[in-house]
Amino acid sequence: MHTERLEEYLETILYLIMKNQGPAKTKQIADELNVAPPSVTEMIKKLSSMGFVEYIPYKGVELTYKGTEKAIKIKRKHQVLETFLADVLDLDRKVAHKEACELEHAVSDHVLEKLYEFLGSPEYCPDGHPINIDKCTLGEQERFIPLDEMNEGSSGTVARVTLPREAKERLNSLGILTGKEIEVRRKQKQGCISVIAVGSEIALGRDVAKKIFITPTSGKS
Repeated sequence: MHTERLEEYLETILYLIMKNQGPAKTKQIADELNVAPPSVTEMIKKLSSMGFVEYIPYKGVELTYKGTEKAIKIKRKHQVLETFLADVLDLDRKVAHKEACELEHAVSDHVLEKLYEFLGSPEYCPDGHPINIDKCTLGEQERFIPLDEMNEGSSGTVARVTLPREAKERLNSLGILTGKEIEVRRKQKQGCISVIAVGSEIALGRDVAKKIFITPTSGKS
């Protein structure tokens, strides 16, 4: 079995378990990986024989302790690489995600840690999710979207900001703080987004807005 394919399955199963808050369904795995259901069944049997997963009839696929450790390690590689590609090379988030999927299977643990240090040991990836997760926090999947993807008239609560400390402090001084309500007043063609925070209208560039993550509470997101 090719290591790359094995890692793709484990990472996908982990993603679906976090999304479902429960076992990953074989059909979901097939859809995510764009493969036929019989191929998923065959791979699950192989992964089970290797001690990575457990199939529960009528429920789905769970990761074992060994499988969870492996999947978390793969996910972390992906997140660190995606952070580098998006924040340092300024690639679009979707492009960075796709490229990280290719690179994560080739980079060594040593190089990855050096890259993580170079990035300043960030807490979150460009999608706003924690980089250093563990088995205890797998069930704490938050539901949020980047501010730049929200529609005019929608509102929500600031979940997290993944900007450098200086930029975060400036936003804090303007009232854009974790846990505070924010409303999208209007989105301009050039990418600028006007929001209402603590009663004041603030204009934000798209580069900033895409690193502010919101838990929607009303309106269309």
